Amino acid sequence: MTQTNHTQQTGDGTNDSAAVSSVRRSRRRRQAASQLNSAVTTDEIAASYSRYSSDQQREEGILDQQRACRTSAEANGHKLLVEYEYADEAISGTKLRRTGLDQLLRDAESGEFRVLYFYSLSRLARESVITMPMLKQLVHNFGVRVISVTEGIDSDRDGWEVIASIMSLLHERYIKELSANVFRGQEGAVLSGFAVGDHCFGYTTVPVEGTEATRHGKNAKPRMRYVIDPVTSAWVLRIFFWFVREGRSIRWITRELNRRSAPKDHRATTPKWHHQQVAGVLGRVKYVGSWPWGERKNARDPLTGQVRQEDRPEDACEKWIRDLPYLRIIDDETFDAAQRMLDANIERHVATRRPNGTLAGSQRGSTTPRHLLSGLIQCGECGATFHVGGTHGRYLFCPNYSKGNCSCKTQLRRDRAESMILERIGTGILDDDNWFAAIFESLQCSWREGMRRRPAELAAAENCLADIDRKIERLIDRVENGYEDSGLKERLSQRRSERREQLKTIDRLKKTREQGSHEPTEEWLRSELKQLGRELRTDIPAAAIALRNLVGGKIVVTEVSNDGRKRHDLQGRFTIKVDSVAAAVAGFSLAPETIQDSSTSNLSEPIVIDFVDPSPLEGPSEEAKRFYDMKLMNSEIAKRMCISKSQVTKLLKYWFESRALTMPDGRSRRSTLKRKHSEPPLYQRISDQVKQLCDDGLLLGVIAKRLKCDRNTITKAITYWYESRELEAPDGRTRRKTLDRKREKRRGDEDRDSKNDAAA
Repeated sequence: MTQTNHTQQTGDGTNDSAAVSSVRRSRRRRQAASQLNSAVTTDEIAASYSRYSSDQQREEGILDQQRACRTSAEANGHKLLVEYEYADEAISGTKLRRTGLDQLLRDAESGEFRVLYFYSLSRLARESVITMPMLKQLVHNFGVRVISVTEGIDSDRDGWEVIASIMSLLHERYIKELSANVFRGQEGAVLSGFAVGDHCFGYTTVPVEGTEATRHGKNAKPRMRYVIDPVTSAWVLRIFFWFVREGRSIRWITRELNRRSAPKDHRATTPKWHHQQVAGVLGRVKYVGSWPWGERKNARDPLTGQVRQEDRPEDACEKWIRDLPYLRIIDDETFDAAQRMLDANIERHVATRRPNGTLAGSQRGSTTPRHLLSGLIQCGECGATFHVGGTHGRYLFCPNYSKGNCSCKTQLRRDRAESMILERIGTGILDDDNWFAAIFESLQCSWREGMRRRPAELAAAENCLADIDRKIERLIDRVENGYEDSGLKERLSQRRSERREQLKTIDRLKKTREQGSHEPTEEWLRSELKQLGRELRTDIPAAAIALRNLVGGKIVVTEVSNDGRKRHDLQGRFTIKVDSVAAAVAGFSLAPETIQDSSTSNLSEPIVIDFVDPSPLEGPSEEAKRFYDMKLMNSEIAKRMCISKSQVTKLLKYWFESRALTMPDGRSRRSTLKRKHSEPPLYQRISDQVKQLCDDGLLLGVIAKRLKCDRNTITKAITYWYESRELEAPDGRTRRKTLDRKREKRRGDEDRDSKNDAAA
């Protein structure tokens, strides 16, 4: 036992002495390395950092800063190498991430240099929360000596941190004062009516002559003013026309602008249009002559220097709203309609948005119609809306048939249905005299009602405005009296928004009263009905919307058997009312007024259309009818169509009977044609020759003998010659009186004359 304890004690003493020897050897190695390094770096390697903040400053500023740093380094016995002269050009000192500064920090951490020179701490940063942590990191973590040339800061001196903190706060204060001065100058320019660079797409700026004399600086530039740019403003008008008039979607407008290579705003950084830019154009109030300014302000994150936009209070921005009617591009009615459509788009997609605001799909009827019958055809069996399908989307079909939930198997040819529906509406409604009278009466009732209630509407709007003003005054009094309420500012902002909307309403009512509304006339209504018919036959979304309003939102189709055949046809039913047609007409030109009840407002007509497969005679019959209307004879039509004359008669008969019309009698029609024969008859062929002989003074009988034809043929030839030239044919007796010889010689007279000639 005694021997064992002695052994353990001896072992512990040996270990302690070995550990002490190891520590001493490590300390000696560090001291030797430190002495070696100090011997090698007699002239310490130094670096410098330079920066200027604006692209409008001189690039020579970097060289001037670097020269001052080199001079100071030489005076201190430091070696400032060119590869360690770090710089950032045209970047603000409030930014944390900078290319030159980031490289400097990486090299300082790896020990590439031991001393760092600045011309001023403002070159390092303009935010104290960036300056001081970065200086401490360089000095205490990286072991770099920091020297500011102009401010006398040296991290080897005691108290340097106090001086650096004070200077960093001064540099930070300079940025705030500079921002306030710039804003004050811009505000003065705005209130003076000059441009401050906030013009948008559709406008440009031109210099105001003589204003450069009022500005300071060596190269003072003149003030600028806003003008309408004729090139881009035309695109603004086109965008509003597509969206409001034609009902195009924003996505369609975006594609069309890119397809046409439309120009963009002067601040755009990419050549292509996108959805948000089109929506921004449609919602920009500057296009109606109201130019706001200062609605948003810059807010900078002091830790990173990142700038974000924040909204200013609405009451603070009202004094900067400029009324510039000479810069109006869009009329109030079109602009207000665009805002209603944009708001409707937002409300339509509210239900389909996820909690984070992204869209999760679209609801039925929330998209712009892609064709005339979009969402309009409804199955009479199950009530489902027909879908588009088939080759190139040419057909419409019931989606429930493939699921086994509906028996409607027949598909509807889309182009045929569109043409048949529009033709029926055109011939049965828009061109009908009874419907014309009913629509005219309904519009007149609406116009009289609008004229009657407009003064009351204006008075009600003004009373509402006064009530809103009283509410705003009470809210302001509560704020001035020190009443604290978290929702008070929000309520005040809401009331001011209501006031602006009410002012717009009053302005619209006053303009309507001043301009007056002309009473609808029959000539105007006929023109608008024709315009409606043309609009329905276009491929714009507005045509689909107009048709939906006319037919009451749906056309119900059902299958009908066809003479016992397995294949069925579809039959469509819908009803058109007078008030729907009147509303469609008023929507195109009149200020929208509610269509009032009248003696004919309940007039409606149920329409039934059989969507049957076209007969093989349909196309040829249309072509035959076209030639028929050109006043061609059936034989000529047959030659042009390369068919027989009997087939022409069959095609024409089909065309008239398929439209419940009576085919005109052939003889009656022939009498109206200029050319009544396929080959000109004899009297037409010799008409010119007969006329020449008549002018020579020959009797008709003599002419007939000479041309070896009947005397009646000669008479018809003379009549044809005059009538073909729209001249009156002369009377035969009258002509005979002008002739020297008024009758033909008889055979006895001719023999006697021949004998007398022989005797002589």
